[in-house]
Amino acid sequence: MHGRKAYELVKEFADGEKGHLKIFNNELFERVIEECNEHHNALQSLIRKMQEEGLEVQTARNAEHYGALIHHLSLIRNKRCLMAYV
Repeated sequence: MHGRKAYELVKEFADGEKGHLKIFNNELFERVIEECNEHHNALQSLIRKMQEEGLEVQTARNAEHYGALIHHLSLIRNKRCLMAYV
C-alpha cells in the first residue's frame, strides 16, 4: 500500500525503450485503482470517526488526523502516477 503499485507502474513506463511505447499494463493499472479505493475508504473511515468524536477535521491534530493525511497524500500520489501512465 501507500504507492508501491503506482511506483511500479511509473517505473515500468520509464524503463521502456526510448521512442517506443510499451503495451498498456491493464492488470497493474487496475491494482493501482484498487489501492486508490482502499485509501479512499480508509480516509472516509478516519474522517467519519473524527466527526463522531466531535472533533473538527480541519483543526484536530490527533492520530486520526495524521492517518487521514497519509491516506490523502497517498491517494493524490497514486492519481498523479495514473495520469502520468496514461
